[in-house]
Amino acid sequence: MKLKTPAYLAKGDKVALISPASFVTDSKAVILAEELLTSWGFVPVRGKHILAQDGSFAGTDAQRLEDLQNALDNPEIKAVWAMRGGYGLTRIIADLDFTKFLKNPKWIIGFSDVTALHNVLHKLNYKSIHAFMPIQLIDKEPASEFAKDSLLKALTGIEIRHKLPGCTLGKTGSIDGVLVGGNLSLLVSLLGTKQQLKTKGKILFIEDVGEPLYKIDRMMQSLKLAGCLKDLKGLIVGGITDVKASKHDFGKTYHNIINDVVDEYDYPLIFDIASGHFSDNRALVLGEETVIKVGEFISCIIFGD
Repeated sequence: MKLKTPAYLAKGDKVALISPASFVTDSKAVILAEELLTSWGFVPVRGKHILAQDGSFAGTDAQRLEDLQNALDNPEIKAVWAMRGGYGLTRIIADLDFTKFLKNPKWIIGFSDVTALHNVLHKLNYKSIHAFMPIQLIDKEPASEFAKDSLLKALTGIEIRHKLPGCTLGKTGSIDGVLVGGNLSLLVSLLGTKQQLKTKGKILFIEDVGEPLYKIDRMMQSLKLAGCLKDLKGLIVGGITDVKASKHDFGKTYHNIINDVVDEYDYPLIFDIASGHFSDNRALVLGEETVIKVGEFISCIIFGD
């Protein structure tokens, strides 16, 4: 079934800025996000608790839920941009009410912990945007111009093309299908829940940060045991960054690990797409009918109706 597309944004449209997971460490990130949205012609709207803090969270569960629910419910809001990931959305995801969202759907933007919300939206049959978040605007290496440009294109309905290294496994040629996925740790943590992603017949994207190699292997094995890797049209791997050292050498790179797990399947496996926990975190339209032209030396992913 073709997923539904929220209305693309036009000048003057309102974009909610909220903090549904970990707290924002520097208010400058909010200011820079507001300036960026304004430069694009949009109107930023701060969530009430955007700078709240409760332990490691951006306020209590109730506060984070209130801001996200208000943004989903408000018909004037055309997109909702999470300030950062971290951890916290799975604590409130089951309490969200999408009744008003379904009457006035909007784009949800974010990655990492926001994967939980992307999964829910996919099950509701709506597209969403896996993209950089405002906290990356204050990183030592801030979000790249390519990352910013691709998000603007995704929000306004302009075709996006990502050039990639060539296919490293399986068939070359062209494939098309619905793109799904997000953060590997989140996808695995949601296995067996109502928010588990259905991957059959789709193109799966994964990325992660700060995990040791044995955990990457364990998570990939978990996806395989759950049947999530068997009937894909393709597997795309973004950044697997800041891999933590283990007491003992695992003996493989993450490329080896992922390649070995899916070696028996006959679909393309492509590494190193520019999406993940780094500055060049380019937008992916999850739920989009996506064309991937797969060659031995160069591949291309095309998003656009």
